Amino acid sequence: MSPNAGITFQVNQRGRVRCEPGWHLGRNWAQGLKDYDLWFVWDGRGKMQTSHGEIKLRPGTCLWMQPGRRYEAGQELTARLGVNFIHFSALQAGRLLPLSDFRPPFEVLRSRQVEFVDAVMRRIIDLEGEPDEQSAADALLTGLLAELTREHASAVSHQTTPGTEQHHREVVMRVAALIRESPAQAPAVADLAKEAGYSVDHFSRVFLKITGQRPQDYVINARIERSRQLLAESDLTIGGVAESVGFQDIFYFSRQFRQKTGQTPTEFRRGLRSRER
Repeated sequence: MSPNAGITFQVNQRGRVRCEPGWHLGRNWAQGLKDYDLWFVWDGRGKMQTSHGEIKLRPGTCLWMQPGRRYEAGQELTARLGVNFIHFSALQAGRLLPLSDFRPPFEVLRSRQVEFVDAVMRRIIDLEGEPDEQSAADALLTGLLAELTREHASAVSHQTTPGTEQHHREVVMRVAALIRESPAQAPAVADLAKEAGYSVDHFSRVFLKITGQRPQDYVINARIERSRQLLAESDLTIGGVAESVGFQDIFYFSRQFRQKTGQTPTEFRRGLRSRER
């Protein structure tokens, strides 16, 4: 049974945390788990012991945890974990399903969609306390789990060399997360490759395979996306926005912005402000 077989999901509890120094998930936690718990790692590094063995916790790691199984975890001292979590139940025709009647389609997923998964989970978390939030949160969670199930099925069908592919994915997702968090400070591709332990050509090929973009394009896209936010949310000048996201040449920034969005930065900001009137 899968989220596509008339199954929907009901959000129970949710949150977003940066784990404290010394944090660990002990054996007693899993013993008290009474519903499903979706975990998503958005930052940091650690390890988790499950009923099927040990897994690494890295940005993009997604776990559909189930009652009755083993979950014990810890984090690296210098890379504290950042985790979104959502406790939830399965429903069919509006009625709660017993745990024995529903088998989750996956337990562990290394998602390529870090930004998407994080954004949807954060929206579900931020909805708490808003009017009529339950139905919206449930719908978002049901859609998210359907997409994660699709991604898992696709990864399984295309899996060739698990160990190598997993390592490449972890390296690239870690680099991609750093670029998105601070696009203005993104190192040169040669430096990214060196830090990852790859040659520049090999790193670029692996990065393209995992993300669908070359490293250079990923950096530019991250900078353009951040510039869109600054144009909408701040009073920085166009030159100030360009410098803030890592462009030293305002004319190059404007060309890249127009190429990616179809508008100049000035047109983009003017359009936003005209809609606010």
